[in-house]
Amino acid sequence: MADNEVLKQLQGHQSIRAFQDKPVSDETMDTIFSAAFAGPNMQNYQPVTFIEITDQDLKQKITDTVHMGYIASAPRFYVACVDWNRDLIGQSAEDRAVIEDRIQHYQFLEGGIVSTAITLGRAQVAAESLGLGTVTMAGVMGAFELYEQELDLPKYVKPIMGFSVGYPDQNPGVKPKLPLSGSVMKGRYDEGKVEAAVRDYDKTMADYYAERDMDTNWTKHNAKLFKMIPADPRLSQYPMDKGLNLK
Repeated sequence: MADNEVLKQLQGHQSIRAFQDKPVSDETMDTIFSAAFAGPNMQNYQPVTFIEITDQDLKQKITDTVHMGYIASAPRFYVACVDWNRDLIGQSAEDRAVIEDRIQHYQFLEGGIVSTAITLGRAQVAAESLGLGTVTMAGVMGAFELYEQELDLPKYVKPIMGFSVGYPDQNPGVKPKLPLSGSVMKGRYDEGKVEAAVRDYDKTMADYYAERDMDTNWTKHNAKLFKMIPADPRLSQYPMDKGLNLK
């Protein structure tokens, strides 16, 4: 199997939730984001914006809302946003009307989310290549009302993820993932392969959790999480409130 430093880094990823009390320079973050934004996006619309939250009181309010301490404690915390507002800038009234109609359709919300996710993933890899630790968080959307109140977000700009960056103060270990046989297929979706992969993975994760004094596996842990984390109807309405009407 081929091997190089990039592959080793990708395969050794750990989500870091504890950070040293050590600043991360603006120059370092510029380097990270220059690499991140060099990646692909939907039709080169570039519908992605990262907003750093620098006010410590606001970071603490977000932490208190979503119960993620690695927001307030992170040297750098960003909200990653789908941003279709930028594609309206400089347009004529006629062209703006066409664009505003288009971006109310689901395909543009989906394209913006995918574009943002690609950029976020690249930022994570870039940061880790420089010895930094990171964690990405969908759960930060539980504080969306704070973002609307505090970040001056225009219409068509919708946060989707959080991104904490800093020098690691923990070594949580690499979490095993599903066998490739259950995630990469040829020709068609193969339910039997997925079932077999999940059975094998449950055995792997039972051992992983046992080392952490937890009597569970992947399937059981997922069931617990789905029951524990309630659905939030506000988040279904939120895209439409931002003008992304899912037509």
